[in-house]
Amino acid sequence: MSSKGAEQRRWPTSDVLRRARFVEDAGPIRFVDTEAAARYLALEAHSLECYRSLGGGPIFHKFGKYVRYAVDDLDAWAESCRRVTTASPAAPRILPIDLT
Repeated sequence: MSSKGAEQRRWPTSDVLRRARFVEDAGPIRFVDTEAAARYLALEAHSLECYRSLGGGPIFHKFGKYVRYAVDDLDAWAESCRRVTTASPAAPRILPIDLT
């Protein structure tokens, strides 16, 4: 494969990069990746990955192949896990994660 062919498939292309306008401050961060979401919630990234496939975790978004979490959704999920006692009847069902 020629280097020209590899250059044509690379994204973003050099033409897009030349035309792009980057800004210093794009405003507050709305979406974070799995690693950042896990740190935000004091969880392991693997836990969020399991919640995505088994259910019970925070709402997430798929942008193509990329999974992102809205910070507002992380806050809402954390609030839904808040309890006064261990016997609180409205506890969400969070499945145990087998780490073996």
